Amino acid sequence: MLFSKSTLLLPLLVLASISTATALNCTEGHALLEVKYNMTEDTWNSTYPTADTENQPFLYLPGSAQFTLQNYHSFADLVDFEQCLPITECSEVVVASLPTNSYQILFDGSSLDSGVEIPFNGKNPVTSTEVGTCTEPTCKDSEALVDLQYWNGDLVFIGSTYRIEDQNGNYIINATSTSFDSLTRNRACVPRDNACYTFLIGNLIQWDATLYVDTPSYNLFYDGKLVSKGDSWLFGSTQFGDSCQPRCNQDTESMVELFLYDDGSSSGANYEYGWDLTLVTDDASVPSSSGVVPIGSSRSPLYHEMICTPKASCSSFVISAPENAPVMVMGMSYALAMDNTTYRMKQWHPINKTLNQTTNMGSCTLRGLCDEHSQDLFELELHTPERNTEDIVNGRSSPVIRTGTDASDGISWVFDYSNVVKRDQLPILTESQYIGEAYELGSSYKTVECVPKGECDLAFNITADLHGTSYTVRKNGIKLDDSRELPDEFFTSRMWIMTPFGQNCFPIERRLSGGAIAGIIIACLVLLSVTIGVIMGCLNRHKERQNKHDEEDPLSESLL
Repeated sequence: MLFSKSTLLLPLLVLASISTATALNCTEGHALLEVKYNMTEDTWNSTYPTADTENQPFLYLPGSAQFTLQNYHSFADLVDFEQCLPITECSEVVVASLPTNSYQILFDGSSLDSGVEIPFNGKNPVTSTEVGTCTEPTCKDSEALVDLQYWNGDLVFIGSTYRIEDQNGNYIINATSTSFDSLTRNRACVPRDNACYTFLIGNLIQWDATLYVDTPSYNLFYDGKLVSKGDSWLFGSTQFGDSCQPRCNQDTESMVELFLYDDGSSSGANYEYGWDLTLVTDDASVPSSSGVVPIGSSRSPLYHEMICTPKASCSSFVISAPENAPVMVMGMSYALAMDNTTYRMKQWHPINKTLNQTTNMGSCTLRGLCDEHSQDLFELELHTPERNTEDIVNGRSSPVIRTGTDASDGISWVFDYSNVVKRDQLPILTESQYIGEAYELGSSYKTVECVPKGECDLAFNITADLHGTSYTVRKNGIKLDDSRELPDEFFTSRMWIMTPFGQNCFPIERRLSGGAIAGIIIACLVLLSVTIGVIMGCLNRHKERQNKHDEEDPLSESLL
C-alpha cells in the first residue's frame, strides 16, 4: 500500500497563506517567504496523471512558528505561496515532488538556492531550504566538514538511529529520527589529516522504497564530497577519511561484522543480549570471542561489533536473548556477515521462538560441523545483481530484491522433504530464517547448516524467477547441478527450480531433454545401419569366396 501526505498528515493540516494580487506586509522582526511556480498546465498533466494521486507535490514548513502544509492536488492549486517568518530564527522550507526548475524560493526579496535534494519518488526530489538565521560550523584549515543530511519521510513506523564515530569509537554525531517529513542536518568539523571515521545506521525493518512515495533517506558529505547515500536499509556502515585501514589482517584473517538494533530502551528497562563466537575444526570446537549487547535508556539502540577470526576457518556464532529482562522483549533485528558475505539479516522475536540462535559461517566441513553418521552439510551461496531490472515502479527500479513466496514479488527458497507426508509443519530450512524483508543489490549471501541424511527424499527449491540472482547449492562440499523446473503445488502459474539432495534422483527419461533423446535415437540408428552394412559385406565376401572355390575344384566339375 502507498502512503501519502493526504492520508498521514491531513489531521494536522493548516492551510498556508496564499498570495493574492497584494503581497503580505510582515511585522517588524519578520520577513516575507515567497515560493513562485512557473510550471505550465501541459507539464503538470504529463507529470502528474489524474490517476496518480500518490506522487502529487506538496509544500511543507515544519520549522515555522505556524505549522504549514499545502497539498497540490491539481494544477489550479499550484499558486504562488507567501508567509511571514521570523528573521532571527532558522526555518525549513520543504518542497516535494516538483522539478527543481519549476519553482523559485525568495526570502526578504533575495532568491535562494533550492537547497538539499533528497530522493523522493524516483522522478522528482524533495528539497529542503533553510531561511532566516541559520548557523553552520566554520571549520579551520586543518578540519573538514561532515554534513549528514537525514530525511525522515512519512513512514511513521520506521525510525532509524545513525551515528559517526572516530577511530577510537568516540561519537561525533549520534541521533535517532523522531519526527517525519523534515530534514535533520548534523554537521561537525573534524580533523582532516591522519583520520578515519565510520558512519553507522540501522533500524528494526527494511523497506522497498518503490512501494512507498516518501521514505526515509540520507546523504553523507565529507569535505564537500558525497561518501554515502541510501533510501533502503536495515543496517549500513561506511568508512571515510585519508587513514582508513582494514580492521583485520587481510592475508591471514577474516572479519566478522555484527549489527544489532533494539529500541526497547524507550521503556526505560535495562537488559542485555549475549553472544559467543566459536571456531569449529575437524578435531574440536574452540571458543574465540564473546560479548554482551547492553540495552537501556543511556545506551544507543544501535550496536556494532567487528571481530577478527583465522582466514578460511569455520565459525559458529550464537546469540542469546535476555534471560531476566524486567520487561517483555518484543524483538529486535540483527545482521551477521563475514568478509562482506551476509549470513543472517532479519528480525528476531525470541519470546515466540527460542532463547538463542546459531549461525554458521566460513569454510565449514562435514566432519567438523556435523554428525557424519546422521547428517549432511548443506551450503547455499547466493549473489544478487548490481541492478534490479525487473521490479520497476513509476520508472524507478527497486533498490532491493524482496523475499517472499510470490515469484513475481521476489525470491523464495525452501529446503525440505520432497514427499509432503514426511514434512513437518515448518520446513527444515527456508530463506525467512536468515533474510527478513529483502536482499540488497550487489551483495553476497550464504547459508551453512547440518541437515538430516535423506538423499533423493530431500530437495532444494527456489523460485524460478531469480530477478538476475545467481546461486550454488553444495552437499558436503560438492556442487549439485541436477535440477529441473516444476510447477507450484498450489499456484500453477508459478514455477520452482528443484535440486534433489542426492545423485540420479530424476528418472532417466525426465532428466534427458528432448534434443538429447533425439540425438541418442539418431546415434543408435546410425550405429544399427553401420552394423547391418558390416554384416552384409561379410556375407557377400563369403559368397564370393565360395563361388571361387567351386570353380577351382575338379571334383565339383565332375559331379556337375
